Amino acid sequence: MWFKVYAGLMVLMYLGCIIGGAAMIYFADELPESERMELYINGGILALVGVPFSIVSALPFFFPRKPWVWIYNIVIIAIGLTSCCCIPACVPLLIYWLKPEVKMWFGRSP
Repeated sequence: MWFKVYAGLMVLMYLGCIIGGAAMIYFADELPESERMELYINGGILALVGVPFSIVSALPFFFPRKPWVWIYNIVIIAIGLTSCCCIPACVPLLIYWLKPEVKMWFGRSP
């Protein structure tokens, strides 16, 4: 259950990145010319990175319980470890995810 909560929060965070990037591009016209291009680039990158990561984080809600899904989910946890604000949630989740009971739940041998 906690992985689903984590994945849902990651989807919301990446959707926020998409919205924030689009807002940066939209409001860039109100700034002076010297700052406009920087906002266009940063907003575009933020929005473009948010799209695939939100999709990748949403897919575990639709996957069955298979051994490869355990690996996919641990990769999602590892992606969260790259952000210092996600580490407090990712470390306990990673410790739990490596337990033999969880591996057996997904059909992997411990």
